[in-house]
Amino acid sequence: MKKQLISVCFLLSFLLPYVSIAQRIDVDLFAGISNYQGDLKPAFVSTVGAGTGAAAIVKVGINDNLFVRAGFSFGSVSGSDAQNKASLQFRNLSFTSRIQEFSAGFEYRFFNSDKLAFRPYAFVAAGIFHFDPFTYYGSNSTKVYLQPLGTEGQGLAAYPDKQPYKLTQFCIPYGVGVKWQLNCNLNIGVEFRHTKLFTDYLDDVSTRYADANTLLAGRGPLSVDLAWRGDELNGSPYPVANTVRGNPGEKDWYYFAGLTFGLKLNDCNSGRFSLGGLFNRNKSGAKGMDCPKVW
Repeated sequence: MKKQLISVCFLLSFLLPYVSIAQRIDVDLFAGISNYQGDLKPAFVSTVGAGTGAAAIVKVGINDNLFVRAGFSFGSVSGSDAQNKASLQFRNLSFTSRIQEFSAGFEYRFFNSDKLAFRPYAFVAAGIFHFDPFTYYGSNSTKVYLQPLGTEGQGLAAYPDKQPYKLTQFCIPYGVGVKWQLNCNLNIGVEFRHTKLFTDYLDDVSTRYADANTLLAGRGPLSVDLAWRGDELNGSPYPVANTVRGNPGEKDWYYFAGLTFGLKLNDCNSGRFSLGGLFNRNKSGAKGMDCPKVW
């Protein structure tokens, strides 16, 4: 984790010199859906069980096409074997997790013409994100966080190769979008962002079942109950130790899709940074409609 934080700090130290009042500065707000791909939801993109997502992003123009961007994102992801493909429903596992992410990187805007009212763009960034998977259990649907339970034997002496997974990790968000200009300062758009992770435990499912007795002795009955929930469906017994529980060869992902609302914090006439630029009148006297050639 220390190396990851150092990497992000290095990236920020590289980006910050570009923040100048002589540069173009945009602020984007994002609202849409968030979802995940993993052992409980293998589909690359799905709207099943989607949560809500939001973000605030600051963008600084290096030139007409290249921008640096940094922002915070929030979302909720979940998965359930009840909505999984039939061959996996017997596990009866489920999870939900809140996502908080900070990332910084580069955005490239295609085309550069005052004759176009839209601009597509692509971006890539580096960041850190925090997650904490939980599920609901029992007749009262008690909320139970899964990481402390070590449901696959993480942290037990019998499984030295399985260590508890970190809840704050490195990530690489990337994606595409399109913006439509409303006037000199305002734009709306759509954006899709896919985030590469380096963990397979976003959903608390990754490798193989630990031995039930070993798990019971080391983590307690709740860990055993939530490692295998197929018995809640038909009373089937806990699987034999080392039976496949997940697919560690495929890391988890999460993604956001939705609408953006953008504000350019520059005066329409001078081009300089101005919080009041949105309300400055152009030479013709109309508010915010003297659109620049570059947006």
